[in-house]
Amino acid sequence: MKVPVVILAVLGVAFGNPLPTRSLQDDLNDFLALVPTDKVLEIALDYLSNDKEVQEFVIYIQSEEFLKIHRTVEDLKEYKDFVRFINDLGVDVYAIINKIHEILGLPPFEPKKDIRRGVGINGLIDDVIAVLPLEDLRALFDRKLETSEDFRALVKAIQSPEFANIVETLRALPEYQRLLQSLRDKGVDVDRIIELLRALFGLPPH
Repeated sequence: MKVPVVILAVLGVAFGNPLPTRSLQDDLNDFLALVPTDKVLEIALDYLSNDKEVQEFVIYIQSEEFLKIHRTVEDLKEYKDFVRFINDLGVDVYAIINKIHEILGLPPFEPKKDIRRGVGINGLIDDVIAVLPLEDLRALFDRKLETSEDFRALVKAIQSPEFANIVETLRALPEYQRLLQSLRDKGVDVDRIIELLRALFGLPPH
């Protein structure tokens, strides 16, 4: 079946395309090198092939209802400001977004049945997190803060009041909240994902 493989698309961009700032690219690639890509892809494809909740979620995010919400958010000035802010830090976020927009046709896949432990979207997320070397990633994060000026500048920018204001403005928009709620209604623990990302960059919880 045709699916927008969001996880695979993001990984494909991350591992395949150079970022415009060479030294920042090196920093980010050091983190990506710790991610067991084959295991993550195997988990994602297994869920896409065998899990009903994940398959229904994929159908939903291809639906006109979701695409209409998505287009509304992307047309917002606040969203464009958010994307531009990230891009100006040296991350080619436009390439990632454009990759996510693609709809791919997946070949037949015979999954290994023993790699799955959970059910649904949250099970997929839990299983992916379970194969990540979190302690190594955190240690590398701390080391980069000490040794890389570019990486330190990236984290400082994300922790800045300017970025916080952009995020809060986006969060306050009804269209954005509707987008999040539509994902929650499909079983996605959006709030947990957001808090994990905030914790990664040392941001306070909401």
